[in-house]
Amino acid sequence: MASEIDKSKPESSSIPKLLVLVLATGGLGVTAVMGVVAAFVITGWIGQPVPVLGFEQTFDQPINFPHTIHASLSPELGRIAADGTNLEGLGLDCTFCHRTVTTQANAGVPAVGFCATCHQVIGAADNPELTILRDAADIVGDNGPEPVNWRRVHRLPDHVRFVHEPHIRYLTQNPDVVNGTTSGVKEGPAGVCSTCHGDVAAMEQVEQVEPLKMGQCVDCHRDNGAPTDCVACHY
Repeated sequence: MASEIDKSKPESSSIPKLLVLVLATGGLGVTAVMGVVAAFVITGWIGQPVPVLGFEQTFDQPINFPHTIHASLSPELGRIAADGTNLEGLGLDCTFCHRTVTTQANAGVPAVGFCATCHQVIGAADNPELTILRDAADIVGDNGPEPVNWRRVHRLPDHVRFVHEPHIRYLTQNPDVVNGTTSGVKEGPAGVCSTCHGDVAAMEQVEQVEPLKMGQCVDCHRDNGAPTDCVACHY
């Protein structure tokens, strides 16, 4: 009887060790998960969130609008002819579509009718993206005119006020402050957009390239003698 009891002791003593191992492994797993979550939150607070779980810096739009074709001047990014040769993009100025950027708070997004002014005759009749546009503009189909629900890429908190007009004006008057270019354009409103938006003309799909966080805005204001009091940007 005693020998049987003695044989069972090693088995029972291994249970606490197994429990300690499980708890230690679980603790490391929890620590790792918490570390990842903390890194994600800190990154999102300081800069751009890691592009996972719906925090992408770009979105698929209802209609594919390649700025490379419309705004770029580069043959490598422009149109492809029927014979396969590369053609330059149209080189449209940003203000051709974003008409209120130099006069108002927002940059403005053109109405579907404005886009249809060109594309009712320009572009293949069987182009699926243009078919969506023409249908929304009531050129084809029988749904009647309706707006295109573009998805907003650059977004600031609702309590932040950002007025494009003074920024465009200041950067236009001080070209040495401008960062980057828009397809090589260095003059006028289109030549300053890259400071915050990057080279949009080189983007097949617009994405946010700058964090656009409070620290970045405050640093820019300080460097350029702009007001830094709270009411300058916050309601």
